[in-house]
Amino acid sequence: MSETTVIVTPDKITMRPGTTGRIEGLQVMHVHEGAPYITFLESQANHYAQIHSHTEDEIMVVVKGRMLFNGEWCEVGSLIFVPANEEYWYSTGDEACRVALIRPKGRGTFQNGLEALAAAAEKGSASIAE
Repeated sequence: MSETTVIVTPDKITMRPGTTGRIEGLQVMHVHEGAPYITFLESQANHYAQIHSHTEDEIMVVVKGRMLFNGEWCEVGSLIFVPANEEYWYSTGDEACRVALIRPKGRGTFQNGLEALAAAAEKGSASIAE
């Protein structure tokens, strides 16, 4: 299958609920599967994403709203690079925040962070990683 140029202008962005059902308050629009994995991810207002990591490097660009990322406010135009397996968290304020998310080597997998693992241990489950 040959690759083609993909252009997504703001008027063509169509967000929909994520298909995994794992996380409330997230909407997505997948742009490209495989490598690179490219998607838009939108978190609703007053959303908190627990500490977690991914098995692949991530590049995020805030394209709408703003978010508190590891304790630093990131406004529209902010670029965030997170190396593979590095834990992070984010939250939104009074408005939704949309990021363009790119994982150059592919989608990878989600990994629960220490916060989620500690909560699971308190509930008596060994691990909740997906």
